Amino acid sequence: MRRGIVSLTALILLLALVCTACGGSGSGVKDSYEIEIHGALAEPGVITYLGYTMNVYADAAANPCGDCDDQPISVYVGDDALTVAAALKQAVEIDYPGGDWAFDGLDAGTVTFRKAEGAEPEEAAPPAAPAGLEIKGGYGKAKAGGGQGSSAKAAIPENPRRIAAVYGPSYEALALLGAEDRIVVRADVQTENFPWAFAVYGRIGDLPVLEDVHASVNVETLLSARPDLVYTFPRPNEVALLEKAKIGYIQGETTRTLGDVPALLDKFAEPLGEEAKARAAAYREYFDNKIIFVKSRTEALSEEARPAVYYAGADILTTYGRLSDIPELIGAAGGTAVSRELEGGNRVGTDAEKLASWDPEWIFIDHCGMSGSEDGSADEVAAAAYANPKYAGIRAIKNKQVVLTPSGVFYWDMGLQKILLVEYMAKTIHPELFEDLDMAAEIQEFYAKFFDCELSYEDAAKILERQAP
Repeated sequence: MRRGIVSLTALILLLALVCTACGGSGSGVKDSYEIEIHGALAEPGVITYLGYTMNVYADAAANPCGDCDDQPISVYVGDDALTVAAALKQAVEIDYPGGDWAFDGLDAGTVTFRKAEGAEPEEAAPPAAPAGLEIKGGYGKAKAGGGQGSSAKAAIPENPRRIAAVYGPSYEALALLGAEDRIVVRADVQTENFPWAFAVYGRIGDLPVLEDVHASVNVETLLSARPDLVYTFPRPNEVALLEKAKIGYIQGETTRTLGDVPALLDKFAEPLGEEAKARAAAYREYFDNKIIFVKSRTEALSEEARPAVYYAGADILTTYGRLSDIPELIGAAGGTAVSRELEGGNRVGTDAEKLASWDPEWIFIDHCGMSGSEDGSADEVAAAAYANPKYAGIRAIKNKQVVLTPSGVFYWDMGLQKILLVEYMAKTIHPELFEDLDMAAEIQEFYAKFFDCELSYEDAAKILERQAP
């Protein structure tokens, strides 16, 4: 009798082992899924994994959202296995929170996910990716204490000495904060349309350059500069790479209110020491006083006295939505932003029909380079707008009120010169209220106070007219 019980027990144990080998739901074998990646993306398309999808774009220009904050995680042609693995990790955390899977670990080109608590995901189809990227997946065991992986974030160093200025407006900010001498590598976007940067900054022309950072950052080149702090774009795949390399970083961000502009500078200044913090405080005081000055003349304007204003970035059909500070800026300057209800932040696409229906009285165009430049001059951007028959009925076109925004050392809509843009727009759309405002003198004051650069009045006038030094 005892022998029979032992045999039955052995049979139960054997069946349990068989079920475990088959991946039974209670076994733990299917509690995680490992994706192994090799190669690099060679063409655009879609990556599929665990029932999720991720877009692969040819380049930054093909991404309709550009670098806006609320876009889904995506990757680009040329991205390698480590970049893609990091992006998959970030997408599960950011784009698919509360789903069936949670991040469990990242090791080079291999990323592991575990079943989310309480989830019973369907059988996963094999992952797939466009040409050039080899991707395969399989079930396994989750790590003990999963979710940490190998990507623990490095602390931001106190008073760093070797800084990477990757984020577009970060060089301007670091120069203003008195930290230009600490920069060891910078991005191409910080000079590609800004000859004034070479005339104003002390050493920007001598630094190694990261190319094509709007598409992706070459991490190997970045790391070769041995930075201890990186001012980076708010792109999760690149942030994950910095975390893996144990390098401290500060993310730039789209400013959604005018108050965010000095606040972001405070954030940039925080690890740089007392002098940088004092410079940031001086900028905040200047910024606030200029806003008070402009609003003292525009706040009382009636709705009817506020012209409809459309603000575009290089392409006339790329604009700024309600998650950008540009609608607030237009309001402070005494206008009404026609795109103020549009979903999105910076670089939001629209169409000719919508622009015509808005019928703005003024169109401002930023990101269009210098007048007379060889590649897509500002004058050609305006000429194309005037020549397009789809825009012929718009008041700004009929009345020749298309304005090309100055830039100087950086775009006025993106960086710290944004306060000059408030004044410039106010004077442009309400000349009768700001007859005494001399914009060339304002530029002189700004550059002397914040860049330690004594511009002549003639040079300041050149910046206003988008002329090179």
